[in-house]
Amino acid sequence: MATTVETVEDQQSAVSTVQSQIDVLTDLSKRLQALRQIPSGLLRSENPSGRNPVLHVVFSLPNLKDTFRKSVEELRTLHTAAIEEKVQEALRVAAESERRDGTEVRDASSREKQRKKRSRSPTPESPRPYLPLQHKPTSPFPSLAAGTAPLTIKELPTYIQEFNARHAKKMSLHIYLTSPSESRNVTVPVVLRFLFPDVLRAFIALDHEEGIDGAVSKDPALIVESLTVFGPREKKPPYSQSEFIIFQKLSQWVMRVLQSSPRVPVQSFMDMLIAYDNLFLEKCSLCQRFLSAEGYLPPVARVRREDGAWEPQHATCVLN
Repeated sequence: MATTVETVEDQQSAVSTVQSQIDVLTDLSKRLQALRQIPSGLLRSENPSGRNPVLHVVFSLPNLKDTFRKSVEELRTLHTAAIEEKVQEALRVAAESERRDGTEVRDASSREKQRKKRSRSPTPESPRPYLPLQHKPTSPFPSLAAGTAPLTIKELPTYIQEFNARHAKKMSLHIYLTSPSESRNVTVPVVLRFLFPDVLRAFIALDHEEGIDGAVSKDPALIVESLTVFGPREKKPPYSQSEFIIFQKLSQWVMRVLQSSPRVPVQSFMDMLIAYDNLFLEKCSLCQRFLSAEGYLPPVARVRREDGAWEPQHATCVLN
């Protein structure tokens, strides 16, 4: 029991000694910092004393000679205090404690220098070899095959028959008639109805291609004016709007592409429209996700590669 009491008393005594040494060094540091501020204070033209009580005493003296004398006296007093045994003992203990400390404790200025050194920007890389620019297609639609002319109004029925025969049971294309009694003589503007079973239903408005002066030739080519996409089971007229956001966005995307290439032939446009057969099954080729981050929509854009293939992409990924 006596040993335990002695141990506790020894610990308390050690703590008291350490606290006393800390107080001694703290007081010495404050006096040293105050003394360091005297030279800069002498150069100030206004209020040299500031908020420091030591400087206030020094610089409130009547003349500069007294200021220097007081400064020298303070320096001597500080020197005398620094060489006292208790101060030297506290410094020795602090130095020994720093050597034993494995954490490599450094002052704030050293830590700041190390932080700035670590955050310094890396050395610029060496210049990379020149890579030739990859030429992107000038038009978002494919060019017509050699020897193939843009479609005309007279050739439209034959083209529709061949299209349906080539894509039988997968998709279909028809001339849209508002009523059974409507004349079957095809005239422009004409609307086509395109159907992907269980995927989408679209209306394609066609018109004549005009010349530079607005004139129409004797047998003008047909161009795509607009596209409106609906759900496969929506029963709405061509010039209305789908109730589903995905088909609204798809229509908006295609119209954006048509504005960038306003004279696209029917054959080239249908080549892009066929690429929507897997609208709900393909990932975006840019972000590799099914649904976009904004709107949670599947890839409604189709972007043609140099090899002619169409890549599904989210509209937001393309624009970003």
